[in-house]
Amino acid sequence: MPAQSVSALRLLAPFALGYFFSYGLRTVNAAIAPRLSSELGISEATLGLLTAVYFLTFAAAQLPIGIAIDRFGPRRVNAWLLLVAVAGCGLFALGKSEASLLLARGLIGLGVSGCLMTAIKSNAQWFGLHELPAMNAWVHVWGLIGAVASTLPIAWLVGVAGIPGAFLAAGSVGLLASLLLWTTVPDAPHSARPESLADNLRGTWSVFRARAFWSLALVAALALGAHMAMQGLWVGQWLRHVRLLDEAAVGHALFWMMVAGAVGALGWGQLATRLARQGMSALSVYGLACGLHVLATLLLAFNVGLPPLVLTMFYALTGMGGSLCYAVLTARFPVALAGRANTSVNLLIFIVAFSVQAGAGFALHSLEQQGLSTELAYRVLLVATAIAIALSLAWALLDRPRATRAEPT
Repeated sequence: MPAQSVSALRLLAPFALGYFFSYGLRTVNAAIAPRLSSELGISEATLGLLTAVYFLTFAAAQLPIGIAIDRFGPRRVNAWLLLVAVAGCGLFALGKSEASLLLARGLIGLGVSGCLMTAIKSNAQWFGLHELPAMNAWVHVWGLIGAVASTLPIAWLVGVAGIPGAFLAAGSVGLLASLLLWTTVPDAPHSARPESLADNLRGTWSVFRARAFWSLALVAALALGAHMAMQGLWVGQWLRHVRLLDEAAVGHALFWMMVAGAVGALGWGQLATRLARQGMSALSVYGLACGLHVLATLLLAFNVGLPPLVLTMFYALTGMGGSLCYAVLTARFPVALAGRANTSVNLLIFIVAFSVQAGAGFALHSLEQQGLSTELAYRVLLVATAIAIALSLAWALLDRPRATRAEPT
């Protein structure tokens, strides 16, 4: 559906603001982890669980959201869900116990669980296939700008207003995004009657049965899921416990890591769009990005003698190339299944993100209990991650299903 009759800014901006809100809340614990630990007296393992609950509720919502997006439209679904996240921010601001914070974090994850998928579905409705990597990239950039805001800026805000004030301010951003979705974004014209619920469920099942889905979904889940988990908490802890940086230096490194991620999100999308005009597939560009991310993960694992700022920026820059998986997957299914295809892969991505973020603390503790140093424990974790991504990437590149829409993959 061409977007000539509606400005791209009007179509993109409300979704982008929602993803800014979503990504900032996803990564905020990396910056405020010491304060959460000191105020609540929680362990590394509990901190990992508190941070990862976001991913758990996010993942659980993906399949119902995919059906809802394709049935009711992306802007309505996202506008309602954002109000749930706003409520979660309010509860986090008021919460004093671990149980209340876990519930609040879960509500936040549920409420922002449609931010990216609704944007991708809207883009698929309004823009041509060759424009999708670039249009999706603009949404990703604003997500990463939200991640940048969750580093030094949020640390400053927490210092001024405390954790409650910071989360109330975050909630106001989510409320604004919801209002903009209701008031400024049009519905895409429908060419057919909405499917019945039974047809919706059959469409979801057809996605999971498709080889075209699984040949990409595995590497997408491992690469982007692990990157989210590491970026959202454990890279910060690696800087503290392996590189032994003080809090000021950690905050500085996290800030520039998120900036590099924003540059990567935009850069990979623009590169894929430009190369598509010359006949190079988005899958090939995606493979290049994932291959470089495997290298970046190994550089962290072996703690090579480069400045930590260089290592973390390279990790984020390459990691955000993983976001191309959505454009590649969209081309493999009809537009009517775009919401369900992308939320299905997002389900797997966030299952991995939850598992890595919650499980890494327990894994590191277990390895240290067996006599490994902290540095070696992180090395085992990161090398295992790199190997898993590399093997799944090899399958994705060797098995290239034919696209159902006019894009070479």
